[in-house]
Amino acid sequence: MHKNRTISKILKLKSRKKMELELEVKKASDRVDEESSKLHGLEKDYKETLEVFADKSSEGAMNASNINSYYDFFSRINGKINDQKIIHDQRKSELKSVKNNLVEAHKDKKAFEILNDKAVKKDIREKLSLEQKEADFFAITRRSK
Repeated sequence: MHKNRTISKILKLKSRKKMELELEVKKASDRVDEESSKLHGLEKDYKETLEVFADKSSEGAMNASNINSYYDFFSRINGKINDQKIIHDQRKSELKSVKNNLVEAHKDKKAFEILNDKAVKKDIREKLSLEQKEADFFAITRRSK
């Protein structure tokens, strides 16, 4: 019986750990979505500015100063896009790691659930066996009187 209480306590701890990891996965997923959104925003700004640059270039409305400004913008935004890709990849890697931890916690919890079920069934069998032995003893003692 003491063994069952210990297993139950461990099972509760495993359940709590699994729930904590589920929250971590949610937070990590939100961070991936946030970084993805930032990346898409930068890429959108790049494309929109590229279209404006192409339109002005085809109209012939560009001078050296305008071209230099666009060049500076494209250089900066390319750097930001590359940095954002690195951050986004790091967040995806973190999410993958936390998901793997969650899978392991689920397996661990499941193993203790099985162990708990086996221990409970064993206790029930032992209790039933003990009750049967007592019933047999009383039946034998009544017959012998």
